[in-house]
Amino acid sequence: MGDLGMPGEQNLAGRLGVDTKAGRITAAVLAVLLVASAVSAIVLGVRYLGVRADEKARDSALSAARDYVTTMFGYTPKDVAAHVERSKKAVTGDAKAQYDKIIADTDLVAEVGKQKIVSEVIIQDAGVVTSTRDSATVLLFINQSVTRGGNELVQINPSRLTYSMTKDDGRWLINGIDVITDDSFRGKVEVTTSVPSGATPIPGLSPTPTPGSTTPTQPAATQPVAPTPPATPTGEIPVPTP
Repeated sequence: MGDLGMPGEQNLAGRLGVDTKAGRITAAVLAVLLVASAVSAIVLGVRYLGVRADEKARDSALSAARDYVTTMFGYTPKDVAAHVERSKKAVTGDAKAQYDKIIADTDLVAEVGKQKIVSEVIIQDAGVVTSTRDSATVLLFINQSVTRGGNELVQINPSRLTYSMTKDDGRWLINGIDVITDDSFRGKVEVTTSVPSGATPIPGLSPTPTPGSTTPTQPAATQPVAPTPPATPTGEIPVPTP
């Protein structure tokens, strides 16, 4: 008769077979888990890099807009030519045509030197309205103070404007300039047609009467008249403003 081996040896062999099979299953499960973890890490990494890229584009658009607005509307007789050249390289499309026309119509470089005009721009606030990695709209609140001849205060212009911007070969350019006036701003705001109980109406802004209602006639209040800026002397040009 053949040697069937000891019972203990048979049991050991059986256990080794089971253990080997279980080990293969465990290894396969671990491999799947490792692959899933790697995929999750890659997805999270891509999302993180995407968010960082969006934030970087947003910040760089805002920084470029702040630089452009001070260059475009701030100058002295010494640096106006350089500012104009820098500004021309920062505009494209409709904004380029608009800016070139202003510079040509006012003969800005020559007149700033002749009249010793100094224009200073202070950015009160600025923020990104919308942005992608290749486009952005930036809203700027600025004050432009202008003097002529070194001592005569000509005008102070508070302005709100938006730059529509696009990225070209890694550089932000202005393709649209929109000046926000009080009328255009009010047009974006819903006007309330009634005054809440206990509220004090803002002077100069009367609620619009509803159809069929009557509005009591109020005596006309005397309003202070805003000072009129001095007329531009003959031969001088108005300073370009936003």
